[in-house]
Amino acid sequence: MADTRLQTRVSEELAAWLDDRDQRMMTGTIHIQAKLELSMWRGALAAELRRIRLTVNQANCIADVLNGTIITPALAGSAPLVYYEVTDAFQLVRDSPLPYEESTYGAKWEIDEQALLTYLRSLGPTADHALHDAVSRWWAADHEGTREGWAAVGLTVVPDPVRSDDSGEDVTGSSTVSRQSR
Repeated sequence: MADTRLQTRVSEELAAWLDDRDQRMMTGTIHIQAKLELSMWRGALAAELRRIRLTVNQANCIADVLNGTIITPALAGSAPLVYYEVTDAFQLVRDSPLPYEESTYGAKWEIDEQALLTYLRSLGPTADHALHDAVSRWWAADHEGTREGWAAVGLTVVPDPVRSDDSGEDVTGSSTVSRQSR
């Protein structure tokens, strides 16, 4: 069994915050409080991920954009990183010399880019971080770009009313994320 003991030094500000939380929650020590806070953060990420609803093609588009993107620790949970990354990727394609209509992520994944950006912009920082983490875990586990593949990392995939049958799977024949595009 792996060693599960963790040790770290925290800033005075964070130690004071943990002490204050410990006093109000009566956990006994800031060490126990830190352990509880970490568990609460994990629970918050899971809860936010359960609330996110994307179609298979939207999830695959986000995965395509985030392929190889590292979760920046200094910004994680404080800025809408998925929204920023997807916005930048969409804009870079629009600014490219390739014919716009044929080269967009929207065309590739048969999605409404603006609708996806509007949805991603509406996510809070915890939900954004949870989505980024789920995509990262999805890539690491080499899951397929299917409803089941996304469910394996906790993401709820919903049917696209225009492009799918009742199973939530794409029925248009559009591309899927494959090892070749990774």
